[in-house]
Amino acid sequence: MPPKDKTTPGRIHTLLDRSTAAWLILAIGIGLTIGLWQYSDTQVSGRAQDRFTHRAEAAKNLLRSRMQAHEQVLRGGAALFAASDSVSRAEWKAYVEARELERSLPGIQGTGFAVQVPAGTLGAHLDEVRAEGFPDYAIHPPGERDPYTSIIYLEPFADRNLRAFGYDMFAEPVRREAMERARDTGLPAVSGKVTLVQEFGPEVQPGFLIYLPIYARGTTPATIEGRRTALAGFVYSPFRARDIMLSIFADSLRDADVALFDGSPSAEALLFASAADTRGARFTVEHPMELGGRTWVTRFSSTSAFERDNASAEPGLILFGGTTLSLMLFALMNTNAHHRRRMQAAASRLTQSRDEFRTLVENVPGVVFRCQVAAPWAVIHISRDIEILTGAPPEEFTTRQVSFGDFIVPEDFAPIEAAIEQAVQRRTSYEVEYRMQNRNGETHWVSERGHVFLGREGQPLWLDGVIIDVTERKQAEEAIRNLAFIDTLTHLPNRRFLLDRLRQGLANSRRHGHHGALLFIDLDHFKAVNDTYGHEAGDRLLWEVAQRLRQSVREGDTVARLGGDEFVVMLEELGDQATEAREKGVAIAEKILAALNQPFEFEGTQHQNTPSIGVTSFSGEDERAEDLLRRADEAMYRAKAAGRNRLVAIDGTAS
Repeated sequence: MPPKDKTTPGRIHTLLDRSTAAWLILAIGIGLTIGLWQYSDTQVSGRAQDRFTHRAEAAKNLLRSRMQAHEQVLRGGAALFAASDSVSRAEWKAYVEARELERSLPGIQGTGFAVQVPAGTLGAHLDEVRAEGFPDYAIHPPGERDPYTSIIYLEPFADRNLRAFGYDMFAEPVRREAMERARDTGLPAVSGKVTLVQEFGPEVQPGFLIYLPIYARGTTPATIEGRRTALAGFVYSPFRARDIMLSIFADSLRDADVALFDGSPSAEALLFASAADTRGARFTVEHPMELGGRTWVTRFSSTSAFERDNASAEPGLILFGGTTLSLMLFALMNTNAHHRRRMQAAASRLTQSRDEFRTLVENVPGVVFRCQVAAPWAVIHISRDIEILTGAPPEEFTTRQVSFGDFIVPEDFAPIEAAIEQAVQRRTSYEVEYRMQNRNGETHWVSERGHVFLGREGQPLWLDGVIIDVTERKQAEEAIRNLAFIDTLTHLPNRRFLLDRLRQGLANSRRHGHHGALLFIDLDHFKAVNDTYGHEAGDRLLWEVAQRLRQSVREGDTVARLGGDEFVVMLEELGDQATEAREKGVAIAEKILAALNQPFEFEGTQHQNTPSIGVTSFSGEDERAEDLLRRADEAMYRAKAAGRNRLVAIDGTAS
């Protein structure tokens, strides 16, 4: 094994003492941060672009599907003409209504038929239509031309569509181009951008039409000349562009603004735009599509809602977090470089001071310590007696393996912190008592007296103090308290404690309007137990009765021993009415009666003992604790007079 390079730690320390290392770490950190930020931003943007492209493709397919559906409606109309010698106005109306287009294909302006009228038959045509009940019928716009194409059927035949009745679409160049294309190919033809003759008023919008030629004898001739000669008219559908596009793209407009162009994208070719301004959208997709012999271009631009939904905080967090971390490391290492030598000198002085302090405190009674001011009070110096108190040697405290907080009972943290905080504010010493639990699980009461040392600007630096074990004193105080308030045999509250609880219960009853009940329990023939089995058996019986009473009542109820064989149970918050409280009190008394009727066992012999129970309710109104206890006692004596082993209840008005 090669020998270790003993100069390596020294080189590391030398490097840390210089600011060059801090600047190097900053440069590396910033470089890595920018690289990760760019990579994350590219990934997030790519995922969002894919989602948007997919949604734009779906919307484009929906548009194509809808236009094909409208072509199928026109093919159905053509089939109607092919199947009949003639189609009447009523038959056309019935055909269109049967399609329920407003429900199945919303957004369509209408479905109609335009007949071709040679100039030589114009008069006969006018007479025929006027004879159907339209005396003012005329072909418009006026003028002589050959042939005419007049709209004679258009459903729904109401509102805007009435303006189109008799309109010669062949007279308008854009419509004429589409009609001639449909005539010569025999296929559906979509017109260019037009303003429908139905438009009027302030809500004028661009439109377009779809034409399908109708030939005489219902068949499509094989040649262009044959188709021109056999042409009888056109079935067609006019569309207001905004109306139909809103119905098609209704579910897409939250994620994308849609613009539809007839040909190359330009302001003149714009058929529909869902938004006036796409505000420099982050994602844009254009789809050219061939429909009815014309090329439409659909442009999908992402909305702020889509961009917000698909945005990610990840790139920003990487940039912010990486930059912050790099700066923090830089600041840390740079500060370390400036103060390292001073810290080493301070550490040497601290070691010397600690040794001197240790020599001083080893001869002081109790545990002498110096620790940090804030919880968990990490130790700086401590005497060896801490091992007696906690089971942990001083070295574990001074090396920060453990601290005072590891041995202090958690519930006692708050009073310790409050005492120290008050001492800091008043610049005085403090004294506080609390509990510590050693490694064997034993709990000791300790008294701590200390003083917080402050810096020049008043900031707490550390605290010095002494801890003394006062467990024996606390145990003596607890024993004195128990003698005053607790029955030593049953560990139940005694008469003095009970009267105090009764007064509290009556006050709560008055305050909240709740009713309660008091049970007075006396053991029947208890003296016979002492005479027969001895006083030790009698004591065991009383202890067992106390346990059964505790088990028979609720957790918050009070069970007390008055003395001898007399017990009292106080039941609070049994209801808002005296009757309800009395009934619940009687129910619990019956439960107690049954529990105390169970046999008791003395040295292998079972003994049956019974109680007499008096029950009374209370509400706290104009009532003293002594009077309430006296009334329950009276009810108990009535139970004894009635034959024992029973309960008697009297209400709160009995005297």
